[in-house]
Amino acid sequence: MKQEEQNRILTQALRVLTEKCPRLRKMCYWAGTSAIALEVLHHRQSFDLDFHTYRALTDVRPVLAEIQKTFPGRFELLSAPDEFGSGFKGIFILSDKAKVTVEVLSNFQDVEQSELTDSKIAPGMRRITPRRYLADKIQCITEKSEARDLVDLNALLQKFPELASVAKEIIAGQDALILIERLLSWSDQTIQDDLLVYTDVDPRDAMEARDFLLEWLKKGKDR
Repeated sequence: MKQEEQNRILTQALRVLTEKCPRLRKMCYWAGTSAIALEVLHHRQSFDLDFHTYRALTDVRPVLAEIQKTFPGRFELLSAPDEFGSGFKGIFILSDKAKVTVEVLSNFQDVEQSELTDSKIAPGMRRITPRRYLADKIQCITEKSEARDLVDLNALLQKFPELASVAKEIIAGQDALILIERLLSWSDQTIQDDLLVYTDVDPRDAMEARDFLLEWLKKGKDR
């Protein structure tokens, strides 16, 4: 599916959900790459919608109940909430050919309003800021291995070079050995292989991010 069509489907799903589900708007903000890709960077396809709660340890089962009641038969649950209602994941069906993965998660800590801004395409919905997205991306790179996170980080710093100093501060707070191990595991070939599904992405962007992160870590170690 082309990026334009995928973005159209995500935008439609977002608007329908936020318009018809006031509890979702009240309890959650729009998180993840789709929020930044659709409204700020426009750098690659995103395949799902992520929502996180404003408050820590919020039970999200009322949000699930709202979605299921508002759209009967149009939300296929993939991952049910646990006993604490900490999250769920499902497929929201717009039409036979248009389906969007939706995940709603309870935050581990309250989110600061300064880390959020109003969505442009979904009135009444708040979304993450580039600065918050930056912190989330670096955390993702440290905790797991997906080349798309390197692409996202590079695109963000290309768009907002003033965030480089913030990024270096965040990097300094990570476990350097773990992060170096993660980055060194990415050869040029493994990056290309991992990004095959992202036909709108240049693997060289991920390689560039890998290299400048390693350089930052090296300089930090030499101080």
